[in-house]
Amino acid sequence: MPFFSQGFRPFFLMAALWAAISMGIWITYWAGGMALTGPLLPLDWHVHELVFGYGGAVLCGFLLTAIPNWTRRPPLSGLPLAALALIWLAARIGFLIGPEEVSPSLIALDLAFPALFSAFAGREIIAGGNRRNLPVLAICVLFLIGDALFHWETLAGAGYYGGRIGIAVLVGLICLIGGRIIPAFTRNWLKAQGASALPAEMNGFDKATLALTVPALALWVALPAHPLTGIAGLALGALHILRLARWCGWATRTEPLLFTLHIAYGFVGLGFLLAGLAAFGLVPAMSTIHSWTVGAIGAMTLTVMSRATLGHSGRPLKAGWVETAFLAALPLAALSRIASTFPAAPVWTLHLSATLWIVGFGLFALRYAPVMIAPRHPA
Repeated sequence: MPFFSQGFRPFFLMAALWAAISMGIWITYWAGGMALTGPLLPLDWHVHELVFGYGGAVLCGFLLTAIPNWTRRPPLSGLPLAALALIWLAARIGFLIGPEEVSPSLIALDLAFPALFSAFAGREIIAGGNRRNLPVLAICVLFLIGDALFHWETLAGAGYYGGRIGIAVLVGLICLIGGRIIPAFTRNWLKAQGASALPAEMNGFDKATLALTVPALALWVALPAHPLTGIAGLALGALHILRLARWCGWATRTEPLLFTLHIAYGFVGLGFLLAGLAAFGLVPAMSTIHSWTVGAIGAMTLTVMSRATLGHSGRPLKAGWVETAFLAALPLAALSRIASTFPAAPVWTLHLSATLWIVGFGLFALRYAPVMIAPRHPA
């Protein structure tokens, strides 16, 4: 069955559908149009289902597709892949319409998903001798820890450290993997266009920026309002924006499947700057979170999902009008959501952001559902 032949097929499609559906549910609840009576408090449900629900599905789909390319080992497919997808789906249904009390079995079901794909990633990376990507395994384990801590906090009525860990892990993955693929994809495309100016190669500046990103994100997770977090955020924001500036992004503006990768990475730098300003009380803390979640994570994952779906299904990496529309929707949603966090912002900025998010992921699902269920296109 083609749908369960590669990890990107079920998980990218389910992730996009869940991103649109869960946001529709959330904004309807927020506007007073429905109640959320599942086992999590409404805000906890919103955070968990987008960070660990959507984010987990995208992370799993990406790794199940990328790791076989890294290791030259067979991909997870067939019944094992279908079972993993069913575990993810069952957890989403459970947190939406389950009993009002969180049960240990539902938490175990939810945690089984990142535990299983982390175990698979670790086994394949180690068995394939792919030491370069061992940091990816560490990222998977941290994601699992964040999810587990989130559940403990909801039961204990304490903090949002788990949610911040989940966000930080996904931002860190964008810094690591995005820092590889964005300049590489850009370089290949510009060479094909006959351009002379090309993105800078990975060097000591990139490695230093990545090394400093880890403690900066850790500070934001642990002490988001501390002056040290403010200093680190402003410094890392400048470093990531400088890093991005070296990748010739403006030259790709005619190719949405590339240009949106650059825009999404820009929200990483903006998020750090906002984290720095928020630590000093100059901007709302929520502006940081939504720069990273809607702008960096949302736009980056949607673009990577599009490229991976086209490439691994044997189709050309070329954006039509549908791709252009849904890729434009996410950066606009991010800007609107960031604006909505400020006290004087009109309420329509929040509704606009949610609408653009739903349109972006909804169009992706409509455009690529037939591709996901069909055999690979002949070359």
